[in-house]
Amino acid sequence: MSIKVGQKRPPSSECVCVRGISLISVRAFLSDDDEWCRQMAERLFTINQAAAQHLAFSFGMPSDAPAVASLSGLVPVAQQQGDAEMRMSGAAGRKKRSKYTSNSCLQCKHKKRKCSEVRPCAMCVMEGTSDRCLSEAKDVTLSTTIQNRREAFFQDLEDQDAALRSLKDTSIHSGVNITLVRPLWELGFDVSALFKAFRILPLDLKAAMDEAVDLVRKVMRSRLTANPAYKAVLTQQQEFGRLSNFSEERDETQMQVDEIEDRFDQIASDGRWGHGRWLSVEFDSNLHCRRLRIGDDVADLLGCHHSEILSRFFCHDLVHSMSEYEVLVAWTCVLLSSFGKQAAWYMRVVTSDTCGRKGKLYLKCTLHKSFDEEGRQFGYTIVFDPASVEEFHLFKNRFLPPAMRTTGPEDVDDATKRESIVFMRRLRISSEDRLSHLTGLVKGWIQEMKSLHPTLRSQP
Repeated sequence: MSIKVGQKRPPSSECVCVRGISLISVRAFLSDDDEWCRQMAERLFTINQAAAQHLAFSFGMPSDAPAVASLSGLVPVAQQQGDAEMRMSGAAGRKKRSKYTSNSCLQCKHKKRKCSEVRPCAMCVMEGTSDRCLSEAKDVTLSTTIQNRREAFFQDLEDQDAALRSLKDTSIHSGVNITLVRPLWELGFDVSALFKAFRILPLDLKAAMDEAVDLVRKVMRSRLTANPAYKAVLTQQQEFGRLSNFSEERDETQMQVDEIEDRFDQIASDGRWGHGRWLSVEFDSNLHCRRLRIGDDVADLLGCHHSEILSRFFCHDLVHSMSEYEVLVAWTCVLLSSFGKQAAWYMRVVTSDTCGRKGKLYLKCTLHKSFDEEGRQFGYTIVFDPASVEEFHLFKNRFLPPAMRTTGPEDVDDATKRESIVFMRRLRISSEDRLSHLTGLVKGWIQEMKSLHPTLRSQP
């Protein structure tokens, strides 16, 4: 009797559906039912094995089983070979499917977009909805502890590592070098605005910045041959955008102390700088940000309370008056000064008084790197000095082509619009534009460093 798959088994002759059925009839029924299941399992196994061999043969994969049968005569062997050749010819053009994420955040599920495993995910970071990036997994807490009106501690090491992983994942997703984003993110800039702006930078400028960052990393690692422990820490943090320095020259004027607390207290004080217009950041032994402290005069300088400055700093809502090109220039100044102990740039700040009247304040920002007795950087301090409008434009003109240089005051809103990355990309018709000029400056610095630094002379 032939039985097809899906056909019900006819009732057994020994199975009688009446009351008082004997035990022998029950045993016979069970035995017959088990034999029927066994036969069906063997037949299904044969069919599945033939189907698997057919797929393996079609994609050119080796098979441990003998030559492929024709699936019980359903598919001719000649047709199988023709299908195999056709699939092999199209295999090269087939794109590999990306990794499936089963735990998407609520924002990505709602908008039906690709999510990532880290939290906050890359899409929410670029969109500016990191605070709403939630899922069934434990969400990342991006919080801090405000110690007093002038000092605050960064989030703990575990949360900070999670935030850095999210930042790196977003950098990979957007094609932006994480070294371009992390220092600005730590200084209170809106990270979503940074990614939106920097992801559309010209490719030649991106390539020049990536080459400059790689050059700095190689030089820093070459200086640490005698300190393998710190070299391992620095190499790991460089992958997350930290361009920490190592000083081979010992600073004899700096008082040597054993405790990190005392060392930071000496640097982050009004007595050290002669005024209270400064902002200090301390690193831990793993080059993570540990503590932030601001001077007594910063609140009066920016026109807001100390607690508001700290809150806006950790909410990445501190700087609004700088254009995207001015932010890019400030980062370039810090990058080009990576081998020194200081870096300087100028910025423009919009202030308001108690009556709501707005004003403009020009500042010279000087970054001082702090090193311990072994030459390792344990933090930095940014000192703010008032500057004139002429000094501001003199600095800015260094990063502008001759046709675009200015000397007098300009409207802040108009300058911010004209110096946005989107606006500059639309007007990038000739070589005489801001982005091309900045690309030439970075490339010139790279060639200069390769010719001067002994570690890079042998490299092309």
